Amino acid sequence: MLSQAQKIETEGKERVLAPRLALGRTMRHPAVVSAAIICLCFLLTSTGWLAWEYHLLGQVPAGIADALTMGVGYALQAAGIGLFALIQRRRGEWVEKGMFAALILHTLCLIPAILSRSPAGTIAAGLALNVFCGYIAGYYLHRLTRTVAANRRATALGVGYGLSILASWLLSRLDGIYYSSKVWIICLGLTALALGLIQWRPTPAEKESAPTDGMSAPRRGLLCTVGAVVLLFSVVNNSGFAFSAADLVLGIQVESSRLFYAVGLLIAGLVTDRDRKYGAVAALAALVIPFMMLALRREPVSVTVLWALNYFAYGFYSIYRMIVFSDLAEKQGLLYLAGVGLLIGRLGDAVGEAVCLSLADATLALIFLAALLFVTAVFLFFRAYRPLYAPQAVRQQSEQERFYHFAVQHDLSARERDMLRLLLEGKANGEIAQTLSISENTVKFHIRNLLQKTGCKNRNELLAVYMGQKPQ
Repeated sequence: MLSQAQKIETEGKERVLAPRLALGRTMRHPAVVSAAIICLCFLLTSTGWLAWEYHLLGQVPAGIADALTMGVGYALQAAGIGLFALIQRRRGEWVEKGMFAALILHTLCLIPAILSRSPAGTIAAGLALNVFCGYIAGYYLHRLTRTVAANRRATALGVGYGLSILASWLLSRLDGIYYSSKVWIICLGLTALALGLIQWRPTPAEKESAPTDGMSAPRRGLLCTVGAVVLLFSVVNNSGFAFSAADLVLGIQVESSRLFYAVGLLIAGLVTDRDRKYGAVAALAALVIPFMMLALRREPVSVTVLWALNYFAYGFYSIYRMIVFSDLAEKQGLLYLAGVGLLIGRLGDAVGEAVCLSLADATLALIFLAALLFVTAVFLFFRAYRPLYAPQAVRQQSEQERFYHFAVQHDLSARERDMLRLLLEGKANGEIAQTLSISENTVKFHIRNLLQKTGCKNRNELLAVYMGQKPQ
């Protein structure tokens, strides 16, 4: 038995340590870990890719650079995502080792891609680089789907990508860094950080198995329809405006333009996590941007404005195509599908870029083709909309489902969930303390946090809110 003085000392230590423990849990939250991994990996791959493009522009004409980077490069990124999906499906135990290998091989390919004086060497190393870019993307989308709750996924994506784009812009403030051979040293450091971070395991209690809200179980036909929608969205978007390498020669700063991409990603992520329907409709509405681009092609509008506007819209397509397949993959229990949205989107990006560049001097033909693809995309979108997002028939939730959705809605930590379970059993503070082997003061601390998060004044109101009743 502890003396009164020892009890007071113990409770004091618990009160001091509680905020630190809360911070530790936050840092290990699956959404935080995934966002950090996405940020590091995307910063690594985009930095390497941009450095390769800038180096390539010094060796070949801009038109050939476009075909290689935005055409063949994107197609090879899709192949890299497909390679990850194949390994994950056939040899799931190889996923982590494959990611380690992809990160290292990416950096090894980057060195000749930005140092080679031979165009053939630069092209070969750069194309291999794109395969590993795709594999790395496949990994972090798989991890996101496997570890992060559905209502946090899009935000984690938006934050991860957005922070990486901000970091990329800050790097560009270093004079000529992307044109410098020293960029591979930065990529080497990012690789080391990524290798360490992918071993950081999130708090397991935060991710529980539960149906994705508002989505019915996918069928093969539905998967094909959604895939076609993602493909058409990407083709239409890139048909309206090509990120031409010739613009870079004229002084366009892609890193600054991509800041608008970060804004689009963040907004799309927040909207999508609030309601999947809103995110999907926002992506569809953003398809008006390519037609604005076509209308402005002959107008005296700064090319910088066009880059910024298109990048902003691109953020909505990016979130939509990744999240819709992430949700479908979780719902069906087929995690290898998690990156398929990005795979199809990358193919669409390559096709759209080719269409835009090949019909650059035939504006009417380009508008007609884009309009035809747009109408088809809208038709398929609403064909998939009902089975994906239409409200399901009201059904009686099991207690486990009710508890899960309540905990996710109010962002309850693992310990707060324990408190809620025991409060639902009608236990008093002393009984809870005895059950969990903690002090009553610690119990009061967690219950106070629980009430704060749920917006309740006392435990009776909490129980009423939990049961779906309006508090008295």
